[in-house]
Amino acid sequence: MAFAAVERFIAWRYLRARREEGFISVIAGFSLVGITLGVGTLIVVMAVMNGFRVEMLRQMSSISGQLGVQGGREGLIPSDDLLGRLKAIPGVTSATPTVEGQLMAVAGDRVRGIVLRGMRPDDLRARLPLAAAIDGPPGLRDRYRGLCRTDDDQPMEWGSLKRFGDDFSVAVGRRLAELMGLKVGDRLQLVSPDSVATPLGVMPRSASARVVAIFCAGMYDYDANFVYAPLSDAQRLLGAGDRVNGIEIFVADNASVAVIRRQVTQAIGSHGWVYDWFQANISYFSAIQAQTNVMFLVLTMIVLVAAFNIVSSLVMLVRTKTADIAILRTMGASRAAILRVFLFDGLAIGGVGTLLGVVLGLAFARNIEAIRQWLQHTFDIVLFDETLYLLAELPARIEWTEVAMIAVMALVFALLASLYPAAKAARLDPVEGLRRE
Repeated sequence: MAFAAVERFIAWRYLRARREEGFISVIAGFSLVGITLGVGTLIVVMAVMNGFRVEMLRQMSSISGQLGVQGGREGLIPSDDLLGRLKAIPGVTSATPTVEGQLMAVAGDRVRGIVLRGMRPDDLRARLPLAAAIDGPPGLRDRYRGLCRTDDDQPMEWGSLKRFGDDFSVAVGRRLAELMGLKVGDRLQLVSPDSVATPLGVMPRSASARVVAIFCAGMYDYDANFVYAPLSDAQRLLGAGDRVNGIEIFVADNASVAVIRRQVTQAIGSHGWVYDWFQANISYFSAIQAQTNVMFLVLTMIVLVAAFNIVSSLVMLVRTKTADIAILRTMGASRAAILRVFLFDGLAIGGVGTLLGVVLGLAFARNIEAIRQWLQHTFDIVLFDETLYLLAELPARIEWTEVAMIAVMALVFALLASLYPAAKAARLDPVEGLRRE
């Protein structure tokens, strides 16, 4: 819709209300502020929800791989031939055999259920989210250690994975170390629910492990519940023999997970079944998607209500400009011209509000973690509990297509809200308008 120069001039003059029309400017200002806050809030919420989904996917896939091979009840034998076939598939960067089981961990008078995961020492050292806080390069190491920062800011020893594999050594998560009161060099008693016959009778399998490193993956579930041990020691404690529970497969960033999954399935044959990260966490990601849809719908209604506040301001503007409209009509202005004048007013309020909302939302989303930290330290409140949300930092990811869609949606709402008062002004009879004055 094209607006003539004279139509834009008149529309801007109407928006700058005179002193006796100040109440109209107040209502228009509230409409603008409402659209600004609605658009900005919607952008921030969608960025946070996208950040949750992407960050959880990144963390899960970087720790456990994009694909997994699960063996049957008897497990898998990770032969060199099988691992070689998997690594030879184009796009596969690594194939890591793992054995996993739930155990009880005992340290002094503290007892906690944990997940023991056995891996080959070289595989654990190459697993960036686990090794970065321990032996990673300085910049990356400081970032991962910062994810598990505590309020007391007491320095701690993180150990080294160079000794991982010597004797029965383990790496524990930062939060688990806090809960169990563990430090590098301490002994940790691991007790399996499976029993073994001994000269003294049937006893549960147990082993004493030495803590050689403390990792920080940035996900509370891993940092508080997982213990990593050398593959051979974990197999012995879990009674797995030379078998493993599964094989974790990592895929290159530019490779197709679906294509590689079919090739992995052919390579495995009948020895196991292949699953991807979404199947392993389908309930969690389905819940995130449902929450995202609901939040978008609710906040869209807020933008809609704010946009339709334009109706009241334009209706009052039309009533105060009745004589002006009648004079314009007698001077030759068409109904369409009058319609476009008031449509321009509505779009101006909606457009400025949308622009301010986009700027405000993007600025807030880009700095949301810093804002959260400032609010928590200033007012001594917890805005983001990592034990509940599983992440150490509040994530935000801006999707520009969503930002554009939100902006267009707000402008459409403003246009729809402007149609009724603009049409009412266009239908005004010049004679009737002058008679009212």
